[in-house]
Amino acid sequence: MKPIIEVSAEQRAEMDERGFYVFPDVFTREEMEELSVALDAHEQRMRENLQSIGGESGISRADEITFTDHIAEQDETVAAFLKRPEWIALTTAFLGPDVDLYWNQTVFKQPEAPREFPWHQDDAYTPVVPAPYLTLWLAINDATPENGCISVLPGSHLGGLRPHAPSPIGWVGYSSEEEDQGLLVPAAAGSVIAFWSLTLHKSGPNRSSGIRKAFVVQFCAEGLRLVEGNQLIEGLMPIAREGQPA
Repeated sequence: MKPIIEVSAEQRAEMDERGFYVFPDVFTREEMEELSVALDAHEQRMRENLQSIGGESGISRADEITFTDHIAEQDETVAAFLKRPEWIALTTAFLGPDVDLYWNQTVFKQPEAPREFPWHQDDAYTPVVPAPYLTLWLAINDATPENGCISVLPGSHLGGLRPHAPSPIGWVGYSSEEEDQGLLVPAAAGSVIAFWSLTLHKSGPNRSSGIRKAFVVQFCAEGLRLVEGNQLIEGLMPIAREGQPA
């Protein structure tokens, strides 16, 4: 049996200093193939439901990049996957013993999509406290520079939430024209890129002939609140309590 991941003090220190850390091969390729089947089926159901009521797809830039969110809340298989010991170990190491699922979504980059997804901090979309929360970016298939792996700007989380401007493809918190374009972070299937919600990151265009599939899962300490109005965010799925699966 593969040992459950353990996060060392050195890894936590690097995460605090640089704002990200790559955990290779947390899951097997076979496990990622099984997860991909479940995620693909959910996306197809969502499309069919929208079509049946004559609605527009909630998936933006469907010919380039697709987002499907709140999957675990609607799919028991995905919910069970996010309560596996690997996730418990990672999240409690960085967030403490009581952890909730804040957000989960697929991000599928279609082949030969010409545009990147711009530099941003996740906190810019909905500022919350306590911040930062934890983003765990799971590579379902290999994420490479050719197919649009992410880039991060090391240490960018230390400056707090930056001003962001809207664009047709998302909030922009840092220019792609700046000389420092951070580090490319390729990840093999089953690997997890951990970064804080205040860490600037982007993803490049997919110039390959295949889809780049990622599952982006965000976790928070229990008791997350909106900055605006200090309102408690209710209804979040508990993941861990007292360091154990909830």
